[in-house]
Amino acid sequence: MIWLDLPAAVYRSLPRTGKQGGTEMTPFYYCKKAEIHDRSGETVPAQVSIAPTGGLLVTVPRGFQYDPDSPVEIAFYDPIQGIALCRAALSAPLISDDHRSCSYRCRVLEHLAQDQRREDVKIPLSSEIGITLEETAGKDPLPVPPPEGTASLRNISAGGAYLLSKMDLQVGDRLFFYFHGAGGSIPLTAEILRIDALTDRHNRPINGYGCRFVDLASSYEARLRGYVFQKARQLYS
Repeated sequence: MIWLDLPAAVYRSLPRTGKQGGTEMTPFYYCKKAEIHDRSGETVPAQVSIAPTGGLLVTVPRGFQYDPDSPVEIAFYDPIQGIALCRAALSAPLISDDHRSCSYRCRVLEHLAQDQRREDVKIPLSSEIGITLEETAGKDPLPVPPPEGTASLRNISAGGAYLLSKMDLQVGDRLFFYFHGAGGSIPLTAEILRIDALTDRHNRPINGYGCRFVDLASSYEARLRGYVFQKARQLYS
């Protein structure tokens, strides 16, 4: 997964198409992955394919719950169009032979937002956190106790985060911190992918660190992804 950081202004400027209609507007022919919010508020991963007769199919775990009379919000992760948040109607459920999943015809009703430059939905934040250096790029032995500091968490996704900190760190270093905004504490290890030399509001030097999460347990990733998706809906809907 490629993780790219974007400033908060980019998120606020996502194009809002607001297109509506009874025919499918965006084919997503090359899309293989999506996420749907079910009626209980959970984020459900979905596989996307094209039906033999044409049109979109989304396949979800059989326990997926939705209201047949109400549209769902679905984020398509398309390799060409980027992330597209849409409102769609699901119909004609077909249970798989092993009874573990169910496929639905998916008709896009409204295109809510799109960002062609990122692979994971991110949300802007302004949160102070404590960080601990967990591993150096060269895997050198760390002192006991390991170096600690503070950082400002500026945005987060299920794949990574962007931090501001006065700590002197290197590309490849790994940081540990807790994220407390997703219904409990989520332990996160973030590997630094890039460093930006910045200044704070008092014109003092500070470093910006673009990071990707590593070794994130699937249960924590699902909780974080659900939180980010829910917040993105509130920001962009």
